[in-house]
Amino acid sequence: MRAAAAGREVPHPPGGRSRRLLAAARQRYAEDRLAEAVSAGTRQVLVFGTALDTFIAHNPYRDVRVIRVTEREGGIVRRSGDSAPGDPAAARQIAEFVRFAPGFEPGDPVFAIRLDDPYRRDSGHAAADTDPGSGPACPETTATVLRLLAGCPGGAEIVLEVPRAGVTGVARAVRDTGWVVQEDLSADTLASRYLEVSAGQDYSVEPRIVRARVAH
Repeated sequence: MRAAAAGREVPHPPGGRSRRLLAAARQRYAEDRLAEAVSAGTRQVLVFGTALDTFIAHNPYRDVRVIRVTEREGGIVRRSGDSAPGDPAAARQIAEFVRFAPGFEPGDPVFAIRLDDPYRRDSGHAAADTDPGSGPACPETTATVLRLLAGCPGGAEIVLEVPRAGVTGVARAVRDTGWVVQEDLSADTLASRYLEVSAGQDYSVEPRIVRARVAH
């Protein structure tokens, strides 16, 4: 409900429809950055989680491999004694990951996308393709993804969703594994770029979107 104070409208958090529109804006942002990467020569995409179904079903790039990775399939390699907690993944861990991601070539540049699926979340379904607590809102799992890709010799770029509760943990993982942040957008900034934002709409409680890169 909107409220007024001193004759001015008090910002209000987004409802279900607005959150879904904002999630669509995050996907649009990811697809725009992917188009830039493809133009620069990247020919493989890793999609972590259950979002971007439409893009995967209608991949517009005939010569680009799109590989979906879900935690339930064991596709995210957990930390082992092969590498320290803050280091990029070791060769054995990467080799283990490849078993669960047919077509992925760690020696080639890769563009990765890790976003939540708001339609499944808002419908009350826990993502069937992820372990409990392992979705994009979980900093530990996001850190594992960053470590894994940082260890791939071909270099990587990623667009990932960062909820407010995970900002500190994800920022630490980005720093510790050698990623360089190219862009860090608040939900308000993203909304102003892709949506018609209504007066009084406050997106500050919604996830940020981060684009980062690691090169070898």
